[in-house]
Amino acid sequence: MGPSLVLTAMTKADAEFVARLAADERVTAYIGDGHTWSHEYTAHRVDHALLNAGICWYIARRQNSPVGLFTATERPAATEIGYRIDPEFWGQVLAKSLVGEGLATLQAEGRSALIARVDSANIASLKVLKRHGFIAQAKEGPGLITLTRAMPAEPIPASGG
Repeated sequence: MGPSLVLTAMTKADAEFVARLAADERVTAYIGDGHTWSHEYTAHRVDHALLNAGICWYIARRQNSPVGLFTATERPAATEIGYRIDPEFWGQVLAKSLVGEGLATLQAEGRSALIARVDSANIASLKVLKRHGFIAQAKEGPGLITLTRAMPAEPIPASGG
């Protein structure tokens, strides 16, 4: 198993951590248009996420220090997930743990239909998502792959045999 992570709902106090991730081109290379975000734009996105019930951003912490961000955005047919890891912690199996914790949180909230959009060049992210049961469904434009995953709305009880 990977390192122990705790996911907590993002607060305004986490804005600087999010801004640091959003300003790092290593982190943003495979996210959205691949560009970094300005401090002002990041502040706008953080405020939007905090005020919108359909957007949930979670900060991943290890030993009380922020190491990543997990996002969940309600779309018409499913919840779209995303994540970012602080490059200081790359190579420590955190993505697998972060996605696992994020999926457990979403399942506990009753969210069952999930999607993720990943740049086809982001092999590591594709592997993490596939290990968590996501299946490639479609290619959107140049290099973007949409993956889906369905989770039971409630844990399936063990059969009593």
